[in-house]
Amino acid sequence: MPRTRMLPDDTVLDRAIGVFWHNGYAGTSLRDLTRATGLSSAALYHRFTDKDGLFVEALRRYADEGLVERLARLSAVQDPLGAISDFLGELIAMSRADPDHRGCLLVNTALDGAAMSDAARALVHTRLREVERFFAGRLKRAIADGTLDPGTDVAATATALLGTVFAIRVMARLDPSPKRLQALADHAIASMSRWPTTEDKGTRR
Repeated sequence: MPRTRMLPDDTVLDRAIGVFWHNGYAGTSLRDLTRATGLSSAALYHRFTDKDGLFVEALRRYADEGLVERLARLSAVQDPLGAISDFLGELIAMSRADPDHRGCLLVNTALDGAAMSDAARALVHTRLREVERFFAGRLKRAIADGTLDPGTDVAATATALLGTVFAIRVMARLDPSPKRLQALADHAIASMSRWPTTEDKGTRR
């Protein structure tokens, strides 16, 4: 095992993520962080300035490791509404796979009433807006290819889908019933009115 002073920042951040994820920002003490990372408080502050600086970088790494890849991959899915459904389905799978029911660090932070820096709040807002923009982009694509009602309010629907993300993540912490989580996703998908395609119209004749 490498000596702690030689630990790369990514390793330190991965260890800090686990602490913040389990305890929340307010519930995490400097002692918790030094114990988890193996670094002294002076070493942590030298690298990240303070607890909030470490928290911001931990949040950034958390989002980069999971969210960025997932959004890029699903944005390339040919069926735009299927991509939205897949996003929610993967969210449910991740929530169910976590035996500690920790939810999402970004969502947890957004709901945390603890005082933290503007930088931390801004980062959470930015990353969640990326999810909302993903939804908006898929909805616009669905309208363009004729599979979604052109009268759909894209902005409002994207915001509602982001609300479903929050609902799934929070519900999974309280009651991780797969049936209830799937019901949330199914309701969100069903609320988007599919526009009849030429093939659909042909089958009705």
